[in-house]
Amino acid sequence: MPEVYAELYIPKPPQEVYRAARDLAGLKPYLKDVETLEVLEDKGSTSRTRFVAVAMGKKVQWVEEERWFDEELRNEFESTEGDFDLYRGTWTFLPEGDGTKAALRLEYELNIPIFGGLLQKLVKKLMQENVESLLAGLKERCLAA
Repeated sequence: MPEVYAELYIPKPPQEVYRAARDLAGLKPYLKDVETLEVLEDKGSTSRTRFVAVAMGKKVQWVEEERWFDEELRNEFESTEGDFDLYRGTWTFLPEGDGTKAALRLEYELNIPIFGGLLQKLVKKLMQENVESLLAGLKERCLAA
């Protein structure tokens, strides 16, 4: 199954970066392919979020369950319904120098007929761009605060 990974140094303390990441709705402006991001429920250590994105003119929808580990400054997420056959990953927020190394790993399987085998490389490129832009948006948000 395809996997994408990105990491980025953010010159803010890990706890601050983690708090900003927990505000998923606040990150929506940085997700260029995401049309809709709706937090369905937030129970503190768990949350559920509905996403609608457009990739190559095709809408892709999913509901994601997030598990937040405040002590470890870590997040695990997984799609429980929607167009992805598999969608799961982790965010970590590790101290590095005077700031944070934010890392995002995502495994996915998306078998929509319009995407076909020939377009899977393009899908992977789009997924990579999205995790990178999410981290860049997180950094921008943290620096603006």
